[in-house]
Amino acid sequence: MDFSGTARQIREAFHTEVHKLVLANGEKHVANMRDPQIPVALAPAIEGVPLHDFFPRPRLTPLGPVSFNESRGSWQPRYNLTFQGFEYHIIGPYDFATIYNLLPLWNQGFTGKGVRIATVEDSNLAHPGDWDTFRRTFGLTGFTQGNFRQVYPACENPGQNGDEIEAALDVEWASAAAPDASVELSACANSTTTSGLDLAILNLLETNPPDIISDSYGLCETVTGQAEVALENFEAELATLEGVTFFIAQGDTGADECAPVESTPYSTLGINSGDNTASAFAVDVGGTDFMAQYNADTSGVPLSNYWSASNTPGTLASALSYIPEIPWNDGCTSRLIYTDPAIASGFTRSFGASGFCNSSLGQQQFLIDVAGSGGPSTCFTGTPAIPGVVSGTCRGNPKPPFQFGVPGVPHDGLRDQPDLSLFAGNGVWGSFYVECLSDVSQGGAPCTPRNDAILEGGGGTSFASPAMAGILALIEQRFGRQGDANYVLYYLAARQFREQGPSRCNASQRNGELPAASCVFNDITAGDMDIPCGQNSDGHFYDCHGATSELIGEMSTANSRNDPAYPATVGYDLATGLGSVNATRLFYAWAAFLRGF
Repeated sequence: MDFSGTARQIREAFHTEVHKLVLANGEKHVANMRDPQIPVALAPAIEGVPLHDFFPRPRLTPLGPVSFNESRGSWQPRYNLTFQGFEYHIIGPYDFATIYNLLPLWNQGFTGKGVRIATVEDSNLAHPGDWDTFRRTFGLTGFTQGNFRQVYPACENPGQNGDEIEAALDVEWASAAAPDASVELSACANSTTTSGLDLAILNLLETNPPDIISDSYGLCETVTGQAEVALENFEAELATLEGVTFFIAQGDTGADECAPVESTPYSTLGINSGDNTASAFAVDVGGTDFMAQYNADTSGVPLSNYWSASNTPGTLASALSYIPEIPWNDGCTSRLIYTDPAIASGFTRSFGASGFCNSSLGQQQFLIDVAGSGGPSTCFTGTPAIPGVVSGTCRGNPKPPFQFGVPGVPHDGLRDQPDLSLFAGNGVWGSFYVECLSDVSQGGAPCTPRNDAILEGGGGTSFASPAMAGILALIEQRFGRQGDANYVLYYLAARQFREQGPSRCNASQRNGELPAASCVFNDITAGDMDIPCGQNSDGHFYDCHGATSELIGEMSTANSRNDPAYPATVGYDLATGLGSVNATRLFYAWAAFLRGF
């Protein structure tokens, strides 16, 4: 229920003042100064009253070490690039389809025909033709049933507001995985204290529910607050009741999903779960990176095992096969980074005076809280006593019934995240996604196939979520709407471990060996998503081991011990969930599952 009023009326109705705030990083917000109060008689019917504008943020991370927006003359398209002495292997639609084994399904006609995917946004595209340009550049125009439109369900057109780059990649990468699907950008403008994303989701579900929704925005439970968390949970539950599968990008800041509102390149608020991802009615998509470059550095496995030196005409693809994966992690606390002899030779730990995070190289290039996210729900209900920190009456969302039976799922009684993962790297290990955004006023550049250098590049779980939505569209073309897909995903994962054991599907082998062709899930077992941490403005350290007022530490489950948050392990883990997917094996395993009922 929406309402409006003056600040004085809000104060008198809810017994709390609403103030204008300026964060340490310069962001301006409005927010209530204490919890709103409501009449006791209404309490059973009201989850909460949101009176702030700490809205979800895009889960998109720009390209890491270099920028590809500068002009480079008249070069022809080369999606293997050598720049500043480093070779980059860029992920286009056919690369993605090769790596995650979509091509056999496409060749059989399972391309998303008749399936409607909605990406929910708070911005539209100034140039909707970017979607066509992206498809034309990467050889998808032969899929003639794919289409795209922008809709504003019973709400105000938001125009462009800084998030247009997110909107572009969402619709392009949903189409990249399901090239014959109907892709819809559903957007609403923000009101003062209601996110346009919430309006877009609710109005879409009430007026014309799609088959699949992908949401690439989010924040954290402790900042978003109980009322907004309850609303987001209701949205995912309503989608499930209507048979709509709801995918959400897990996040890009490791185990501290409040990091986007912090003014430091490291965590200061401790372990924080995603707000909308903590719902049991959403499929949470985390992020991985490719370990091809790491294997080349440490084991001598040549990159040519995975990448062709030339690009296929028409599709510009160069990937040769599945590529071993690790959790996406760009920071100095990544064990794979600080122990890689080609990057940080001689370091055995990240924290302390002799740790990589406190070295000159670590400080200059790798002091960054950028990694795939995950962790247990920590403040699904209740109110933190310390803003942004899990404390006070915070309680996590209880573990849903589907999160049992898979080795590695924590016995914590809480909703654990993510559910699965796909590639989300932004260049640290040599690969990143491309997208087309031609609106120069929003940071874009002309999208022309004459010069790949002026196509946008980046990473983040914002890419992984719509891509996974596209993979499910291939399944839904054959089997119809699936609702909350987690019940099938976890069942299939439990069966895989029961029947194939822990080794056949290991996706992180340093000798370059690939998972067996029979694996539905590529089990990611090496690396971590641990991020650096330091002192909060109040002088405290939260879930931060090895830090002092002068030294950076690493995020841990407790200040007193070195227990990184979180490593990849055999089976389910909080870094990558069930792992990534082999799309064709998932399709046929799904069919077998449905035949059993």
